[in-house]
Formats: sequence, C-alpha cells, structure tokens
Amino acid sequence: MALITPEEATALILATKGKIFSVEFVKRTTGEHRKMVARLGVKKHLAGGDAAYNFIEKGLVSVFDVQKGDYRAIPLDAISTLVVGGETYTIA
Repeated sequence: MALITPEEATALILATKGKIFSVEFVKRTTGEHRKMVARLGVKKHLAGGDAAYNFIEKGLVSVFDVQKGDYRAIPLDAISTLVVGGETYTIA
C-alpha cells in the first residue's frame, strides 16, 4: 500500500479516463464511511442540462457509481483509500 496526498489521489482519479476504480471516503452529509466502485466519463444515463453547481469549486468529483447505477459525487478531501489498476493507495 502506497501513501499519497489528497492532491495525488485526485490526479489518480482524473487519470482513470473511464476505467473502473474503487474508493473509500467519509460522506459529508452524514459522516458515514462509504465504499464505492465507480467510473468517470459515463454519459449514457444523463438526463440533460447542466449541473446545479460546479463540482470542482465544492471539492467534489462527479462519478458513475457502478453498483448503484447512478451518478454520485466524491468529496476529494475525505478520501481514505483508493484502488486504481490493482494498486491500493492510502491517503495521508
């Protein structure tokens, strides 16, 4: 397991370019620990229109939750573990 910074975790997520990755984080709304299998770049289920806010300004990244089949937002400052390409990273 490699130890990385939140900025490095963000860069790794954005570099997945549609490949599936796993992430563990703490939800902002409830403080609950959450595990998610997700992908970037899924457009099939979009309803149309623009997002109500800018995800990056709020410290979030919009992803498609593969298990729930819907879009979710990951708080970049609350990630604890990230698995990309079979490599596990712990965020400092």
